Amino acid sequence: MSQKVSRRAWFSSLRTLMTSGAAGLAASSLSTSGTALSQTSQLPTPSIEWTGRSYVHPQKVLLWENTRKEYREAIESGQVKAAIIPTGSTEQHNEHLALICDTACATLISQQAALRLYPQVKVSTPCPLGYAPYHMARKGTLTLRKETFTAYVYDVIKSLRAHGIRTVLVVNGHNGNHGPLLEAMPEWRRTLGMTLDSATYLSGLREGDPEGQRELAKFLTSYRLLLEGKLDSMARRTGMSHASEIETSILMAAYPDRVRPFTMEEYDQAKLNFESGFSPEVWEYVEPFKEQRGPNVANPENPRDRARQEQALFATKEKGERLITLATDFISDRLQRMIQAAEKGTPWPEKA
Repeated sequence: MSQKVSRRAWFSSLRTLMTSGAAGLAASSLSTSGTALSQTSQLPTPSIEWTGRSYVHPQKVLLWENTRKEYREAIESGQVKAAIIPTGSTEQHNEHLALICDTACATLISQQAALRLYPQVKVSTPCPLGYAPYHMARKGTLTLRKETFTAYVYDVIKSLRAHGIRTVLVVNGHNGNHGPLLEAMPEWRRTLGMTLDSATYLSGLREGDPEGQRELAKFLTSYRLLLEGKLDSMARRTGMSHASEIETSILMAAYPDRVRPFTMEEYDQAKLNFESGFSPEVWEYVEPFKEQRGPNVANPENPRDRARQEQALFATKEKGERLITLATDFISDRLQRMIQAAEKGTPWPEKA
C-alpha cells in the first residue's frame, strides 16, 4: 500500500517546488520512493538552450510565455531590440505530416534565432493561417484571403510598435504567404517608419539556385538524385519542398509526434484524386489554379502529390537537425543586420 503524505509535508514540497523548480523537488526529502509525491518528483526538468553566454530557458524568448511584468521590464531595460512574427499555414501536408507543419517550422526557426540573439529578440505569437486556396482540394486545409492575412500581420506589427519595438522580421514558413508579404513591405515601411522585412526560412537553403542545390545534395537524397538526372518526371523534379524530404526531416528532428508512419502501398490503395470531382464550394478556391488540374496539364497535381509522398521516405532526423541549423543561421544573420541598421539609422533593406 502506498504511503500517505501529511498536509504539512505536502505544503513543504510545494514551497520547495516554487523556490527551486522541478529539480529542487526531485532533490527534496519528499521525493523518496513509495510516497504519493514520487510521481511528481520525476517530472522532467525544463529544457534549456545555450546562447553563447549563459543558459536560458527557450520559452523566455516567446512573447506569449512572458508575463506583462517580464515583457515590460525587458522593453524598458533597452535589451529588446527587435521582434519576430512567425507566419505559416494550417494546410494539408500529404498523408503523414500534421496540418500545422508550416506554422510549427516557422515558429521553431524564429525561436532558435531569438535564442542565438538573446536577449535582443522576442518572438510574437505566430499567425497559424495563411494564403492557401490552391490546397483546398485536400480536406483539412484552411485559407485566408490575401488581404485578411496581410491585415493580420500589419496589426501585429503595429501593436509591437506601440510598445517600443522598431525592428520586426516576419519569418514565413508557407510559400503562399511569400508574395503578399513582399508586396506589402514597402508601404508598411513608409507608413510605420520601422525597420521591417520578411523572409521565408527555406530561402536560406537557396534551393532554387545551382550552388544551393549542390550544397543540399551533399546530404539530401532528393537533391542528389536531381543533380544526377535521376528524377525522371516533372512531378518528381518539382515536388521537393512541400511535405517531402525537407519538411519531413525538420519535423522528425523537432516534432516527431507530428510525423505519422506510412507506406507507398497505403498511399496507392487510397486512390486519391486532386484533379477533378470538386464540389462547387471547393472549385471556387481552386479554379484560379486550374492549370494544375487534370491529366493533360504540364505538371498534373496527382503525380506531384505522389512524388512528394515518395520523397518523404528519404527524410531522417539527422537531416532535419542540419536543415534547422542552416535556416537558423539565415534568419539570425538577417535579423542581426536589421538590428545594426536600425541602431545606425541606415536604410533597410540594404542596398545591393
